[in-house]
Amino acid sequence: MRPCVEHDDLGCPMTRINRVDGEGPKPCPIMLIGEAPGKTEDKKGKPFCGKSGSELTHLYLGKCAQIDRSNVYVTNLVKCRTNEKDRDPTVMEIMACSALLFNEIQRVQPQFVGTIGRLATQFFRGADSRMEKVHGFGYRYKHYITIPADGRSARTTCSLLMPLYHPAFGLHNTAMMRHIAEDWTRFGKLVRGDESVMWRAR
Repeated sequence: MRPCVEHDDLGCPMTRINRVDGEGPKPCPIMLIGEAPGKTEDKKGKPFCGKSGSELTHLYLGKCAQIDRSNVYVTNLVKCRTNEKDRDPTVMEIMACSALLFNEIQRVQPQFVGTIGRLATQFFRGADSRMEKVHGFGYRYKHYITIPADGRSARTTCSLLMPLYHPAFGLHNTAMMRHIAEDWTRFGKLVRGDESVMWRAR
């Protein structure tokens, strides 16, 4: 892996109007990580500002989780739109952008992380993670934070991570909207300290 600011040195097939960096306060206790920008995000240079973003902001975050988006840092696995059909980013593209994502995590220092969709979930929980099994449960996620004092040493910190169905899933399959709403309601409970939403081995 190597840092990839614009993908120019990797021959990455992505094209873009704007690179879509994360948006929100830094540091911030709540961080949401999606998959990749879409058409509207590419044009405006902001994450989750299209139809899915509107659902996220007003319905799932606002109504279900009871969290104001202004109190959340929102970003994506990859910072550029994949193509006109919004295909899934490849492993190479995700790894190329991973340095940017980990830098964001260091700056944001989140206590709670919501991984939005299958790819974001698998990036943090492993390729064998199945959304139908893990969504809506809280997990402990350990990561390393560089200490700014000398730029070399690091400390381990732990966030509570919850896989969440993507709002776009509900736009394409209205039968799933109830399950998506339940996920986000549970995420709100996690943020407010309700440990009943944590995964427990059975």
